[in-house]
Amino acid sequence: MSGLRDLDPNLQSEIEKPELRPFLGVHIDLPDPVFAVTGNATIAYGGETWSAIGGLGQIDTVGEGTDGSATGVKATLYQVPSEFRDDIADQAVRGCIYELYVGALDPSYREVIGFKNIWKGRLDTYDIVDAGETITVTAGGESRMRDQRRPAIKRFTDWWQQRRYPGDLGFQYVSRMVEVPILWAKSKQDAVL
Repeated sequence: MSGLRDLDPNLQSEIEKPELRPFLGVHIDLPDPVFAVTGNATIAYGGETWSAIGGLGQIDTVGEGTDGSATGVKATLYQVPSEFRDDIADQAVRGCIYELYVGALDPSYREVIGFKNIWKGRLDTYDIVDAGETITVTAGGESRMRDQRRPAIKRFTDWWQQRRYPGDLGFQYVSRMVEVPILWAKSKQDAVL
């Protein structure tokens, strides 16, 4: 096969065989991380347990626009038990890591032969459709390339600094500096405090 970019040699050789047992995987880095794969068997890979959900349902095409602009991607998880509805809604955090994978399994459908990250971005949107006993969750992600046209707004305040570097006191007194008078050299200086 030609045109395969950066594939694991084991995955590439498996793809070239006449029989293939593929799977798709989704990782969403929520406080309680989601590791889900298509199929009916839970697999262990990369130190994580990937839960079988029967089928992802749908994954949008991963790619770029014709003008080179970044496009988002959506993955739909079907038949998720409805007991997870509130858990998912409470944990969904816009901006957390969102990844899509493709891989191949051995004949027992338990061992991973090859694995490839096909898309990495951030969680942008999510929709939950309640169907009674099960729910359907659609998670939309966006690429970092979308940030190229967004202005980078940074605030030089203690609050902003604490978000980025907890415990750093570099901007602790910035808000007070607005009201501090600057005394220039003159014959008599009276502090106005």
